[in-house]
Amino acid sequence: MKRDRSQAMVIRGDRFLLVEHELFGRDFFNLPGGGIEEGETPEEAAIRELAEECNVQGTIVRPLTIEYKPDMKSRVYTFLVEIPDDAEPSKGLDPEVSEENQSIIDVKWLRLDEIAERDRAYLFGAGLMRVPKFHDEVLMWDGEDISYPVKKIVP
Repeated sequence: MKRDRSQAMVIRGDRFLLVEHELFGRDFFNLPGGGIEEGETPEEAAIRELAEECNVQGTIVRPLTIEYKPDMKSRVYTFLVEIPDDAEPSKGLDPEVSEENQSIIDVKWLRLDEIAERDRAYLFGAGLMRVPKFHDEVLMWDGEDISYPVKKIVP
């Protein structure tokens, strides 16, 4: 069985703290997070992963979601996390990966409209709608338009 994963959703104003990865030929943004270690709670893992990947200490505000990974055997826990107002996140390291094979490119504060649709979909799955400010924002969107991203054709 694969390990469960835990992640931190950190919000400052209208921006999310996201980790930019390059892995398997793809560049994508994700919430700070990773595998839960043996004997560790999901909450402890979220705080540890935030410190490892973004070099900041956080405090759990509340849980947002528990979802199953596509394998339907392991779970992803997401927590709303606060960091100090004066904290400046910076690119960290994944200690499970050697320095020359690091997938972390950068950490960034991004608004919803600055995030690719694919990566934004993961934020919604992680419980974005359980954050009142963003729930209210979605209710203000024009619900008549239908959009769907174009599929990438791979040769």
